[in-house]
Amino acid sequence: MSKIERIKAETDGLDVLPELLRAAREGWETLSPDHVGLLKWYGLYAHNTGDGHFMLRTKVIQGKLSLEQAEVMAGIAEEFGRGVIDCTTRQCFQIHWIRLEHIPEIFARLDRVGLTSSGACGDITRNVVGCTLSGLAHDEVVDGYATAEAIHEHFLDNKLYSNLPRKYKISVTGCAEDCARGLINDIALSGAIADDGTRGFNLRVGGGLSTQPRFARWMDVFVTPEEAPEVIEGMTGIFRDAEENRKARGKARLKFLVDRVGPEALREELERRVGRPLRRGVPKPPGPGEDHIGVLPQSDDAFRTVGLVVPVGRLKAAQLLELTELARTYGARPDDALRLTHQQNVLLPWIPADKVDGLLLEPLIGELTPTPTLFQRGLQTCTGKEYCGLAKVHTKGPAVEIAKFLDEHVRPNGHGDDFRLHFAGCSSSCAQHQIADVGIEGVLKKVDGEFVEAMDIRIGGRLGPDPKFGDVVIKKVPNWELNDTLLRIFTLYETHHAEGETFRDFAGRTDPQWWTDELTPVEEPVA
Repeated sequence: MSKIERIKAETDGLDVLPELLRAAREGWETLSPDHVGLLKWYGLYAHNTGDGHFMLRTKVIQGKLSLEQAEVMAGIAEEFGRGVIDCTTRQCFQIHWIRLEHIPEIFARLDRVGLTSSGACGDITRNVVGCTLSGLAHDEVVDGYATAEAIHEHFLDNKLYSNLPRKYKISVTGCAEDCARGLINDIALSGAIADDGTRGFNLRVGGGLSTQPRFARWMDVFVTPEEAPEVIEGMTGIFRDAEENRKARGKARLKFLVDRVGPEALREELERRVGRPLRRGVPKPPGPGEDHIGVLPQSDDAFRTVGLVVPVGRLKAAQLLELTELARTYGARPDDALRLTHQQNVLLPWIPADKVDGLLLEPLIGELTPTPTLFQRGLQTCTGKEYCGLAKVHTKGPAVEIAKFLDEHVRPNGHGDDFRLHFAGCSSSCAQHQIADVGIEGVLKKVDGEFVEAMDIRIGGRLGPDPKFGDVVIKKVPNWELNDTLLRIFTLYETHHAEGETFRDFAGRTDPQWWTDELTPVEEPVA
């Protein structure tokens, strides 16, 4: 067993709550050093400052928030988190600068509005993500939100599944466009219709990013919404009980179990655990997903959803409060007032069609816009070195400057409406840089005897029927050369792409070595 496995064997992550509440009374320094990491089971990560400040992550099932929930989150961020709140790529909220003495009050406020941080981090089932437009879109195959909620409730505070080998991510989407990025989740349920008209989900397993990325594999299993919690429980039990996954933490994700035994053997074991044969899957390729930015029609055509870009996913608490006021003024459903997306943005649903023009004139819409620039639109970042102990570089501020620079110097010309530029602070890929058109990963480079912030650049990542992880085409670009290097990438595209060819298509047919040859500086001969 690794050290972490020994700690978990002695103290289940969900059992750390009494110690957490005691530390809230007596001081964070009284925490057992071995148990600081277990606070993740309640959504708390220690800041890299090591001074008693924490990040708090709160689950939001499929990103769906009521007015009351959004107001509570804004209040917590304003009162305890220095007025800032981050939207994540898993439809959650994160607040920094939290001190443990405030946790009892924060947890009480979350509980009053039906929110929780339990299981938001740690080796446990994480927030169940899904279709951002669940219940709103024209092309919904099945109600993904109801299934996601059932799975969430099934696993919440469930100590049978609170000590998994590693984190465990579940995606559920009922829409035809398959927008929930299931291919990079441990468990992916995507909407499908069987030959007899039964509506349900195809099952894929074993997706994930980080240093050894995998796309979720086809299981040839179809489940109904009623079966989904039981089938996911069976798959989770297989993962939990695989002893091989407990030996090396770097090889402990579900994707490595799929590598070792294969989808067919997993399906056989899954059928044994649920006690019956499972229906075969419905052939259907995974979709590329959409970002849902702009004014979007809802299924009954009387309402619209307005998708707003949140620059690098960072909201001021005051902006979130303004959003709740806009939802109250223009929206029709207090119980479904805001939606958080996979690209760290926010939607306002249930806006009557005749109120959209008024909403678009509100001052906040100038800051959080439904009509972003090319490089604002698909920009994603992780927390970065500002707070994270794993990150090699800062991400949030530099990403804003990168987007501004590119928008000033690159002429939009066929790049694609949903061009994706992702900036990750390290190889863990919280910013999902491997599936971006252009993905940036923070590294360190030694220059004149000193380590400086530098970046590896990937090109050509994509989801969809023919998914691909981006290829690293140039390594260790010093931070002061990053903008010019990115500009050279877009100049190469502009110079060489075919008529009407998007950047994504051009990158898909271009050899990574060509990019490397074109982007590598020519060494001057030594005299």
